[in-house]
Amino acid sequence: MRLVKSALSVAFFTILSRMTGFVRDVLMAKYIGTGLIMDALVIAIKIPSFLRRIFAEGAFNASFVPLFAGLNVESPKKAQDFMQHILSLMTAILIGVVIVFEILMPLIVKVFLVGAKPELCQLAIFFSRLTFPFILLISLTALFSGVLNSIDKFAIAASSPLAGNLSIIAVLLVFDPLQIAQGTDVAVAIMASGLVQLLWVAIPCWLYGIHPTFRFHSSSSQAVKSFGKRMIPAAIGSGALQINLMIDVMMASLLPIGTNSYLYYADRLYQLPISITGTAMGTVLLPVLSRLWREQKVKSALYTQNRAIEFAMLITLPAMVGLMYLAEPLVHVLFERGKFDAYSTQAVASTVFGFATGLPAYILIKIFSSSFFARQDTLTPILTALASMLINVILNLLLIYKLKHLGIALATSIAAWSNAALLGWLLSRRGLIAFDKPLGHYLVKTGVASAATLGALIIVYSNCRSWIHHTQFFHRISAVGLLVAVGLTVYMVVCYILGCLKFHEYQEHLVTDSHE
Repeated sequence: MRLVKSALSVAFFTILSRMTGFVRDVLMAKYIGTGLIMDALVIAIKIPSFLRRIFAEGAFNASFVPLFAGLNVESPKKAQDFMQHILSLMTAILIGVVIVFEILMPLIVKVFLVGAKPELCQLAIFFSRLTFPFILLISLTALFSGVLNSIDKFAIAASSPLAGNLSIIAVLLVFDPLQIAQGTDVAVAIMASGLVQLLWVAIPCWLYGIHPTFRFHSSSSQAVKSFGKRMIPAAIGSGALQINLMIDVMMASLLPIGTNSYLYYADRLYQLPISITGTAMGTVLLPVLSRLWREQKVKSALYTQNRAIEFAMLITLPAMVGLMYLAEPLVHVLFERGKFDAYSTQAVASTVFGFATGLPAYILIKIFSSSFFARQDTLTPILTALASMLINVILNLLLIYKLKHLGIALATSIAAWSNAALLGWLLSRRGLIAFDKPLGHYLVKTGVASAATLGALIIVYSNCRSWIHHTQFFHRISAVGLLVAVGLTVYMVVCYILGCLKFHEYQEHLVTDSHE
């Protein structure tokens, strides 16, 4: 399997998913805006999302994928028995979780919204009870996606969020806008999108001969125990990361109504490059490194990590520059219409700026964590996540009252940089990563290309600023398109001149044995 080719496949569908996600959020901004209803919906989205990161993403993938991939090499029958056992176990646990959360939702929401007004709490409780079954559906989706990733069927798993987004967009386009503005239909559509995504990955698993049936296998007990030993500490680590996000929500509830909405819309923008690079590389890198470490191909593993960092920074550095400089025009063109006004644009744009300062750190955390997970070490990322959480709490307390939503974003970014630095340092000390000279030279070159891109953006934006604020949408979107096109062209040309575009080299040598 070729790492970059697979990562590009994941990135392609992730881009499509994010594009449809933007369409979904543009429609939500138009009909709902940034007020009381949207704040309540944000809470209803975040509560299952917090558990999603534990049951359906990092912790689960870090524990399940290496085990399933290893068993599949030894015996496909053992791998399928293991999958069926985990499927049955997870379903039973998650049904219990859903029941408990539905009953205790008033208490849970009040923990999130410590300083919120009663009307916001009541709406958030109602919406959260509608959206929460999503966690069961998306967690099972993650299991089948992990199976598909383990057999190198990355595109199917990566395209499932696209299907989910399209189902929500259909509701937003078909239903009455006045009804959508009340929020209930959106909450139901979010829950239903989980079912769409589950079917999207479960059916291909069946077609590939991996039958998703509910059955406990005694022969899989040892593998299940091993899964539990990895999953529990990994879940604790992911839980620590989610506490960071919960702290952001709690801090936002102390600020005026609309703050959680600002954080939500800003998240949609800065998460795009994270999805393209971090999620794509993390998804593909974990099974690759798992195989390399299992086969004790140390040099290939170290080489792979360095090239993964190169490829990630190739996309992330210009994205950081672009988002920081173009935050206001991007938010204005994408979201400012209907109930999303100019004040909301300024608030969301400043939040995007704060989050964008941490973009490279978010990507590095995903890559470095994959290096630990591939070695079946889930404890170390827990400890670094806990340290990051403490830093985030302290910085929030120091920055929130003066900088408000911008302070929350900056605290998150600084905490992410601290986490990435600590993970990288620990990898280096243990000999699990070795930053080579080509990597250093590459980062300097991409830094130069990013600086050239910023210069080009400054010149172009100064000449098309009037288009950004034109009354005609065609002029506004054309201006943004011009800025993006010029930025990409300048960056790619400079990268080509400096020799940064070496996709062919990645494809041919990234995971071969030639480095042993």
